[in-house]
Amino acid sequence: MKIKSIVLTIWLSLFYPFTYLLKLNKKRVAFVSLEHDKLANDFELIYQQLEKQSDIDLRTSLFKFTPNLIGNVKYAFACVHQLFLIQSSAVVLLDYNNYVVSRFPHRKGVRIVELWHATGALKKFGNEVARDYRIKNYDYVIANSAFFKQPYAAAFNIDKNRVVVTGIPLNDKLFDDQYKSETRMNVLQKYPQLVGKTVVTYAPTFRGRIGTKIIEAPGNVDKIASLLTDDYVVAYKPHPLVSNVIDTKNSRVLRIDDITINDLFCATDILVTDYSAITIDWMAFNKPVIAFTPDLDKYANTRGLLINYEQEFPGPITKTEIELAETIMSTDVNSNSDKRAKFKAMVYEYDDGESTARVVDFIKKMIA
Repeated sequence: MKIKSIVLTIWLSLFYPFTYLLKLNKKRVAFVSLEHDKLANDFELIYQQLEKQSDIDLRTSLFKFTPNLIGNVKYAFACVHQLFLIQSSAVVLLDYNNYVVSRFPHRKGVRIVELWHATGALKKFGNEVARDYRIKNYDYVIANSAFFKQPYAAAFNIDKNRVVVTGIPLNDKLFDDQYKSETRMNVLQKYPQLVGKTVVTYAPTFRGRIGTKIIEAPGNVDKIASLLTDDYVVAYKPHPLVSNVIDTKNSRVLRIDDITINDLFCATDILVTDYSAITIDWMAFNKPVIAFTPDLDKYANTRGLLINYEQEFPGPITKTEIELAETIMSTDVNSNSDKRAKFKAMVYEYDDGESTARVVDFIKKMIA
């Protein structure tokens, strides 16, 4: 990986001086992603609002990286495009860590805004974990609450006063009862196996490290389902970075890949997860969550967590399939409601469904 970084830096250094020949467009807003090859999630929502303003020049550099030889070659050319676009834009929105921004300081007048691809974080990330390059040269980071100011400042090498609390655009719909009701009906129509059951969504984060090896979380989803009564069905939502998911053999486990986790939440009664940030999104539904963390001690000591997990996680913590199944069957809608309310108050500043508008207003002020 270090050799690849050196080669990429040399390659981009050939073009970098020429970016200063470009004129800075003070009305240009650029969307730069390595997660998606089309506008999606927060980017899509913000773009739709900004394109209503006829005086704003909207540009994109959208690329979904694949870890192979062809993918690396395409990435090298995508980085060149990013380099020129960044240097000519007044505001640049990122949805992930960005090598070009961190390696090549942007010119005066360009503002780099990180809109992280999750509502928040429970585990350490960015500069707080081992990585191949140090994140730097960001100007602002968008956050969901003041709780994330210090962790984001550390992760992105930025002053915490430049972590701007607006709420996360994609979560606006989670506070829309009509959206949740209509989506629930659509999910149940698509997956009739969920109808009339207590739906337990099992959605753990990945293990390993991006760029090296990504594997599934420890635990046997088939065993979990086999320990539950017939009143329950397990909707298994593997992390999208895990490519070699073990196939389930239990008829009461339904693997779901073709809808978003937030849409699946609309038909979910109990969430089972671990260190994933989706716990934060789930708080908008005010329903029970259970942690399944067989590797809690190891994970906390190696990766690191942003909360006092055993005290602040908004639900019970289990470490074996048997313990998890017993906890699921003893859980009702009111279980740990006080703990959930306290956690939500910590990780949410807004629940008014207006976060997209606040982010758009923030961007517009920078190009006014």
